[in-house]
Amino acid sequence: MNNQTKRILICEDHQIVIDGLRSIILDFPEFDVVDTANNFSELLPSLKKNNPHILLLDLNLPHKNGIEILQELRLKKNHVKVLILTMYNKKTIVNKVFSEGANGFLLKNCSSEDLHSALIHVSENDSFYYGEGVIETKKQNALIDDEFYKRIRLTQREKEIIKYLCDGKKVPDIANTMHISPLTVETHKKNIYRKLGVDSSVKLVTFVHENQLL
Repeated sequence: MNNQTKRILICEDHQIVIDGLRSIILDFPEFDVVDTANNFSELLPSLKKNNPHILLLDLNLPHKNGIEILQELRLKKNHVKVLILTMYNKKTIVNKVFSEGANGFLLKNCSSEDLHSALIHVSENDSFYYGEGVIETKKQNALIDDEFYKRIRLTQREKEIIKYLCDGKKVPDIANTMHISPLTVETHKKNIYRKLGVDSSVKLVTFVHENQLL
């Protein structure tokens, strides 16, 4: 790696995807993969050690998803260029990562040429890079309403209430703890049930544990 080569860090939880990306990027003379991480806890020390130019970031990651990681990095004033690589082709998600400070958005079925173009664009420009086919969702149902999408649709307050519900707390107790009215808690609870497709506290707890929602 020479001084002109841009350092790439990949954060992705599937090794076969990591291996594929590393193999493809190996053919790009301007770039080099300096390290990989499977989750946020592995990512932080690697960012500090390797000081990459670009972070190639998956969204559906264990413990802390890609959007939460992006928010954390920007909160910490980490200005690494972030290129999202995901299968979630949804305008609301693209808009979300854009607003949180990402620098580009690629789909996992993109071509190696598109990946190369994205890396060059992100490394040399401040404008947001839209990969092949990104946000063209008016013509297709590109995203099923799976557990990951449900998870990022939840508001921070809803996540807090879910935690209390899973701990067995009743609505009046939650209202008292959060300093809001029981009616407000009930409204949030109904919205949570609707978003997650459950109709009882037992089903909520099961869903949360099975899908590592918190």
